[in-house]
Amino acid sequence: MPRRNLIPFLLLAALGVGGLAFAVLGASSAPSGATLTVQNGSARTFGTPTGSTSFAFDLVNTISTSAGPSGWTGSKGTIRQVRQVDYKPPSRMTMYQETASGSKLIAVLSPSAAACRLSSYTAIVGGSTPWTPSGTAFVRTETLAAFEGRVPAAAATTCASRPSNVPGTVEERAVVRGDYLVGIRLTVDVPQSLANGRHAASEVENQSLVLLQINGTPTSALRP
Repeated sequence: MPRRNLIPFLLLAALGVGGLAFAVLGASSAPSGATLTVQNGSARTFGTPTGSTSFAFDLVNTISTSAGPSGWTGSKGTIRQVRQVDYKPPSRMTMYQETASGSKLIAVLSPSAAACRLSSYTAIVGGSTPWTPSGTAFVRTETLAAFEGRVPAAAATTCASRPSNVPGTVEERAVVRGDYLVGIRLTVDVPQSLANGRHAASEVENQSLVLLQINGTPTSALRP
């Protein structure tokens, strides 16, 4: 066969190999099934577009400082706070402080503040770190810098992430039931250091979002 007749076949072979390479690359970069389950569950819980679904959840914050290594002395303790967030479309978000005697209204957020809160809730499950199954939940661990660089926080006139170089990790655990995200727990571990550079203790902050109802349906009624 003349050499000039080989050229089209070589081109076809090269194109075929190139197409296969792109297909493999696309498959390797696609989100895992666990990641899609968590992210789709979040989208259903908080609505598509975000804020089109009503919901209520308990926001539980716990801060504790554990004892450091041998030779270090210091105080340790735990502070716990429970607030309830109630949202109704298109932009009404109210917050209550949970006490031993009941609930106390502490804030009715402006539409812009409510939108910022909504964006922060949905951003929690995002990012490039994949989720993996763990029993009936999904888990992952990422750096504190990656988490803070993704999740926005409300300020006086802005809603933006606040990237920092503070060392630490964020362990995340999500629960999806009935295709809805019904709970997520964040454990932030920030190592502390003494003035002489020695490692002292870790300040651990836990934050849990426990969904109570979604679109008027109690989450307890959702099947696994």
